[in-house]
Amino acid sequence: MASTQPPFELFAWGPAWGLDSFDPFCMSVQCYLSLSCASWVCTKSSNPKISPSGELPLLRDGTIPVAGRANIIRHLKRKGFDLDANLTPLQLAQSASFINLIETKLYDSLLHTLFVDAKNYSEDTLRVYSKQLDFVRRFYVPEVLKKRVVGRLAGYRMMLDHNQELVNEVYLNAKDVFQALDDKLGDQLFFFGDKPTTLDAVAYAHLSHHALPLLTNPKLHAILTFSFPNLIAYITRMQAALTLYPPPSPSPTPPSLHIVSILSNPSGAWSAIAADVSRRWSALTSESAQVSYGDPELDAREKRKREARVEAFWKWMSVLGAVGFFVGYVVANGIVEFRSGDDDEHDDEDYHGHHSEDLNGDAVVDGDSFVYVDEDGNVFTEGESEEE
Repeated sequence: MASTQPPFELFAWGPAWGLDSFDPFCMSVQCYLSLSCASWVCTKSSNPKISPSGELPLLRDGTIPVAGRANIIRHLKRKGFDLDANLTPLQLAQSASFINLIETKLYDSLLHTLFVDAKNYSEDTLRVYSKQLDFVRRFYVPEVLKKRVVGRLAGYRMMLDHNQELVNEVYLNAKDVFQALDDKLGDQLFFFGDKPTTLDAVAYAHLSHHALPLLTNPKLHAILTFSFPNLIAYITRMQAALTLYPPPSPSPTPPSLHIVSILSNPSGAWSAIAADVSRRWSALTSESAQVSYGDPELDAREKRKREARVEAFWKWMSVLGAVGFFVGYVVANGIVEFRSGDDDEHDDEDYHGHHSEDLNGDAVVDGDSFVYVDEDGNVFTEGESEEE
């Protein structure tokens, strides 16, 4: 495989339930990067607004942002990281068909499990989002997502399964997709033989979420465990296989931009701020951020979104400028002094070694000069006399 420097940087939703990401689309890209032996770092993010399209995962290749699972994998293939290089046209078509089933019907069943199932939503989904989101957004983002999920799943009906039990159609569709994947896998190591492909990265990421035993109501886990043990074995096999591939490089922890950190380490903090400003501006102005759909209405909508992001960028810069003015004011007026450890040692020496007899004697040593104090309390430096 080709290598790139610097490594790809992936922005993804954080881990949960023992998985690398609680979002299967983010985890699909994580698996693909590992299986393709790409050099990459993963940065946990809970803010899709950092992406030009407003979605995670987001891959940054230098200054080029690429958003969305499909776009990212397409970009990686163009860069030489192609897990499907040995597939025939027929196999590529089969792979695309299965991925479409996974990311629609299977994903709908996962959404129903996490957001529509009342127990799972209140006891599991909300807990995960509360750990991922900041204090303010954790109170409204899950509810916004839930409303979207309910709207997306509104077309599904309650139906009778083969046991004549009333279940949501979304779970019957999930069983059909599980069966199709099970038939395709058979007794192979991976879906297309002895080497993993894009389908393996996507299927493993989604099936791992379906096989979660930790949910309060693990309905999908029960379906997989009792009806499709071959897929459970496949998940275990993929987990073991991924340990054989290089893990992502450790993501550098940026210095804190808290005001105390800026005051105590100004050079490091402001370097980080400058780098972040450059990154944000590159993401907004790069050619890849200026998407063209070939449709005037869609292009106009995308232009408005881009202009809104630029406006938000300048608002952020104005806040940053205010912080910079405050820090400059604090430093210029001596409210805060930056002193190294060596300076402190010298200060101690000055205090203990160069100041003597300042309480009871008439002479006070200050550096290399003498200061005289007469009986009336008048102070004279060396070279001055009382007559003066």
